[in-house]
Amino acid sequence: MVRKIYVVALALLTTIASQSLVALEEVAVIGTRIATATSQLPANVSVVDGELLQRLAAAHVQQVLSQVPGVNYQRGNGQESLPSIRSAVLTGAGACGSVLVMEQAIPVRAAGFCNVNELFDTHFEQAAQIEVVRGANSAFYGSNSLTGSINVELPSSGPDQLALELGPHNYRRLQTALSYGGNDHAGDEEGAAQGRLYFTHTDDDGYRDDAGYQQRKFSWRHTLRHGQWEMAAGLTFTDLAQETAGFIVGEESYRDRALSRQNLDPEAFRDTRSLRAWARMSRPVGNMELTLTPYVRDTSMDFLQHFLPGDPLEQNQQTGVGWQSSLRGTLGERLDWSVGVDAEFTDGELLQSQDRPTEGSAFLRATVPAGIHYDYQVDARQLGAFTHLRWQASDAVQVLAGLRYEHMRYDYDNLALDGRTRDDGTVCGFGGCRYSRPADRQDSFSHWSPKLEIQWSLSDQWRAHLAVADSFRAPQATELYRLQRRQSVAQLDKVRATSVEAGLRWGSEAQRISLNAYQLKQRNLIIRDSDFFNVDGQRTDSSGVELAAHVQFADAWHVRGAASYARHKYASDQILGGVNINGNEVDTAPHWVGNAAIGWRSGGGFDAELELQHQSGYFLTPENSVRYPGHTLLNLRSSLQIDQSWQAGLRLINLTDTRYAERADFTSFTGHRYFPGEPRAVFADLRWQF
Repeated sequence: MVRKIYVVALALLTTIASQSLVALEEVAVIGTRIATATSQLPANVSVVDGELLQRLAAAHVQQVLSQVPGVNYQRGNGQESLPSIRSAVLTGAGACGSVLVMEQAIPVRAAGFCNVNELFDTHFEQAAQIEVVRGANSAFYGSNSLTGSINVELPSSGPDQLALELGPHNYRRLQTALSYGGNDHAGDEEGAAQGRLYFTHTDDDGYRDDAGYQQRKFSWRHTLRHGQWEMAAGLTFTDLAQETAGFIVGEESYRDRALSRQNLDPEAFRDTRSLRAWARMSRPVGNMELTLTPYVRDTSMDFLQHFLPGDPLEQNQQTGVGWQSSLRGTLGERLDWSVGVDAEFTDGELLQSQDRPTEGSAFLRATVPAGIHYDYQVDARQLGAFTHLRWQASDAVQVLAGLRYEHMRYDYDNLALDGRTRDDGTVCGFGGCRYSRPADRQDSFSHWSPKLEIQWSLSDQWRAHLAVADSFRAPQATELYRLQRRQSVAQLDKVRATSVEAGLRWGSEAQRISLNAYQLKQRNLIIRDSDFFNVDGQRTDSSGVELAAHVQFADAWHVRGAASYARHKYASDQILGGVNINGNEVDTAPHWVGNAAIGWRSGGGFDAELELQHQSGYFLTPENSVRYPGHTLLNLRSSLQIDQSWQAGLRLINLTDTRYAERADFTSFTGHRYFPGEPRAVFADLRWQF
């Protein structure tokens, strides 16, 4: 099936690419940590540029990522999300370890302490562009870039602006950006500096009962040239206070407007704060360039786990320092190379406690006691060394190769009692308490990751590529030390992914089209088995085709789209509900995901775009016994340039008022459960540049 789709898409691509124009070069940071033409980067890099970001005016980052083929993030409530890049939608303690989330090419969280929702710690609302790597990243990155990477870029210059936005359910968003430094060339002058300040404040009372959030984000970007040094610095601070609504239950309950507003967990909340600061310094060293980037990070979160018996409170914190370094040079006219050493040191803490007795069955009341469930500290160390080469083998052939070695070590200190007792040492009934606390220990993981890609320039417009890569992630701290029942030690090893990818790209002044096909094998996946043990050794096989296109025609009209067809299957024996799921479809893995949009721009400053978004059905259980039918949505966005300073915008989201689920799930305890999609919504904004 994948091969047939690839042939059809290739024929479509060839038909569209009938003219001969010079391609406009796109630039991205995500591949090599510096602005690099995408023609010199691996072909699995996608960029959502500033023009599209402004048109989308996304209230949730999922609305941006849905524009990239092969990406299928699902929205939770408020600012929450679950990741998916060339994979099924991922859940569980280590789900976030499959996608590396960055801002200014620096990871938002430490490698062993990720969070599935960590994109809300980025200032995506005011990004100049958002970059995505589908599949393995280059050798500049290591653990956590297993199936993909995301980087949010904010510039250090731009026009001063103020924007106010209003929407349903008392939604309000204020954004401002202010620049300093005199002129656009200030950073090129000796000793001159320029920078930019960003602030975003959002209030949303929420579509669901007793739900909503307040969020504040502040960012600073600064550039300076001094002698031979080029320096850039920045920080981002975020603060989220969210009242959370959980799943609604009942088959197709998302179709009922009253049930869709229901909040069965009115006490649930998530409060999170993050601060990151960094400085990037570059200077020539002979005929090479040295770049050093030290950074600091502090993140904390209080989170009521409303989906667990007893509604325990999780309080976690991580504080760390690190650096990235690279030395870049050229050998002759055809070979560019980079070497570097990276390091990160993190102190992570987690406390899970419950303030009242558990309600429910006698088993739950006996095995999930009030008091402290977990209380531990982990000191983590991540060390990496890499080399990356770009060899222009001929005028038509370019080779990209990389190799990275990485070592991670955890020093775990249990601050509570060892074992599965209550916090006072008494024994729970039914054989012991649910939560098990391992004794103090050390764990370490090492891995070599090679990458190789060959690119062919078939003409001024056509490029082809073939790539093979190995990527990995170390187990997360919560997978190693947050155990249950009789498990006292989690004997886990690193998760690996090997991939093969081939594709074509075509570009001109008016068109950009790319077509990729891939196979991805993930090995030693970590799961929680039927005994509630964290175990590794599971496998999945994935294959897919991805198409992205942007076509400008007749001056005023454009068409753009992104689509992917993929199959994700379990590839190892595992018995669930008496069924061996080997060969089954991975749950929450729709075959088709994509969008298509047509837009028109008048000569009077008015533009409009109609977008169709589609997600096919998917299984909700590994046994493939229950299914969500999928959905199709329409969105309409428009803007009017009133004069040189003022712009107004209007967005109609879910234009046809379709009743759908952002996320569908099924458990043996609840049956069908959903995060319902919101009904038709109208957003209006006014932007002032001064």
